[in-house]
Amino acid sequence: MLLVAHLAAVLLAVLALCSLRHEMRETAVNLFDRSLPALFAILAAAVLLIVSPGKRFELWLVCIVVGLVGGLAMGMTLRGAKDFGNNLVRVYRAWDGVAAAAALILLAVVRLVTSDFTGRQSGGYGVLGALAALLAAYLVGRLITFQLYTAPRTIHLDMVRGQKRQRTDI
Repeated sequence: MLLVAHLAAVLLAVLALCSLRHEMRETAVNLFDRSLPALFAILAAAVLLIVSPGKRFELWLVCIVVGLVGGLAMGMTLRGAKDFGNNLVRVYRAWDGVAAAAALILLAVVRLVTSDFTGRQSGGYGVLGALAALLAAYLVGRLITFQLYTAPRTIHLDMVRGQKRQRTDI
């Protein structure tokens, strides 16, 4: 049963990374597409927390708060544009979200390998799950800040969902 849960955590973390491709390709997306990475990261972190052998709720809470504050701060530094009529946003290339999702994949793979393949007993501190919660909260924080603070203050550009920004030669 734990093997299935750990595989699900890896799959959810991979989906979080794959759903961030709009940031790397600078394509216009709606709010649903923009929130998918955070949703998948929350689900992956939840799986890792649920199956964690160590239940240290105070550590988890601290990591969630730290991740959320860091994400809220980072969301203010993201650059982008918004199509106010179609409610689309485009985030210009940012590596922090991709790095957080990649680190989440690494944590899920570490839990899978150490628990299921090598049979190593956990220390029972719940640190790996807490770090996953920190990364998920970071992605949630940057989503909230970008959608509610940064995007409404950006310039308006006409966009089509899924298209890259148009370059103009002068």
